[in-house]
Amino acid sequence: MRSFFIVIAISALAGCAGKVDYIRPNTTAIQGQNVKIIEKPRDVVWSAGVPALSKQFFVINNLDKSSGLINLSYSGDPEKYIDCGRITSFVKNAQGERTYDFAGAKAQQNYEIMNPSVGLFFIDRRMSLEGRVNLIFEEVGPTTTRVTANTRYVVSRTQTIRSAAGGFPHNSSDSISFNSGSSAPFPSNREGQYAECAAKGVLEQEVLAAVQ
Repeated sequence: MRSFFIVIAISALAGCAGKVDYIRPNTTAIQGQNVKIIEKPRDVVWSAGVPALSKQFFVINNLDKSSGLINLSYSGDPEKYIDCGRITSFVKNAQGERTYDFAGAKAQQNYEIMNPSVGLFFIDRRMSLEGRVNLIFEEVGPTTTRVTANTRYVVSRTQTIRSAAGGFPHNSSDSISFNSGSSAPFPSNREGQYAECAAKGVLEQEVLAAVQ
């Protein structure tokens, strides 16, 4: 009888399949994308820039006209501003076939992964971003101002993993940080695989666009 059940279990697993693929970010840093030259005096650019920035969705944390520094922050959905690659998960079992394909920077995604030797797992994956921007106004000449946006990206990832077989869910939380034009990896798993995120440069461009 025991052998009979072993055969049944093996037959059931034989009909299950799963595969997870990860494509790394393909964002390429462009030199100078966080710098803007404006043919106006520094005081004029500063006086126009402060109210223009306050009308945007950024939060102004600090202003220092003497040093030409404005500190801004953004908090929320990361997908527009960072590239964390792309995740694809294919699952096949008695309930049919399912394919999940989504951006690694997506704010929230529920999906499944199947390991034929272990079983089916449900994953609730959440991503958040805090961008801290230093906007620097420099006088290049009497009528020329250089404005530079330097960002510190802080990306948080939380995952709740639940086995279809039951038991307590497993929760994990990781955070990485990197600067404008760069990237950083999350901790690797047991197989040595890891996800990473890279700055797109869009946040810097949106901040600079508000300064005329």
